[in-house]
Amino acid sequence: MTFCDELRKETDIYWEGSFQHPFVKGIADGTLSIDKFKYYMIQDAFYLKHYAKVLAFAAAKCETPEEFAYYTDMAKFITEAELELHHSVFLELNVTPEEIEQSEPAPGAINYINHMYSAVHNGDVAEAFAAMMPCPWLYLEIGLYYKDAKPGVKLYEDWIAMYSNEDFQATIQTQISMMNAYAAAASPEKLAILKSHFKNSCYYELQFWEMAWTKENWVPETVR
Repeated sequence: MTFCDELRKETDIYWEGSFQHPFVKGIADGTLSIDKFKYYMIQDAFYLKHYAKVLAFAAAKCETPEEFAYYTDMAKFITEAELELHHSVFLELNVTPEEIEQSEPAPGAINYINHMYSAVHNGDVAEAFAAMMPCPWLYLEIGLYYKDAKPGVKLYEDWIAMYSNEDFQATIQTQISMMNAYAAAASPEKLAILKSHFKNSCYYELQFWEMAWTKENWVPETVR
C-alpha cells in the first residue's frame, strides 16, 4: 500500500461524505438551486485566489528547478485558467464584479484557507502539498463518481465534465506520485504531520459543501 493509498483509506469518511452531500448530489441530479451554486462559485473563486498564493509560497521553498517550475506553473494555471472559468460562469449567472467584490468570505472558506497558509508558512513544501492535495484529488473522484449523471443543467454538466476529463485525471496521477515521493523521503514524525494536514483538508472540503448548502454567514445560529 502506498502512502497515498493510506491517506485515501484513512480519510474515506470525508470522501464518502462529499459524494453523498446534498450539495454535490444536487449538482449530479440537477436539483441544486442556482442560488446556492452561485454562492458556492463566489466562495470558490475566493478560495482559488488564495490557493494560487499558497502554491507560490510553496514554490519559494522548493529545492530543485523542476519542482519550482511545477509549483509556479500550477499557480499560473489556477490564476489564469480556473479563475477565467469562474468568470465565464459568473457571466452565465449574471454575477457582476461588484457583487463578487462585496461578497463576504464565509467562515468555512476562511478556516480552510488559513489551514493551508499555516501549513506552507510553518512547514516545508511537502507539508504545504499535503494540505493542498485533497482539493483537486477529491474533485476528480467526484467527477468520476458522477460522470454518467444527467443533471439537465448545463452549468452542472460542465462542472462534472471538467472534473472527470482525462487531462485532469493525468494531473492528479502526477500529484499522487509527488506525494508518494515526499513520503518516501520523510521521517515517521514528518509522515504524521503530512497525514494530519491531509486529513484536516479533507475535513474542510466536506465543510465547504455544507457551507455552500447552508449559505453560511457570520451570524451565529443562536441569534438568527
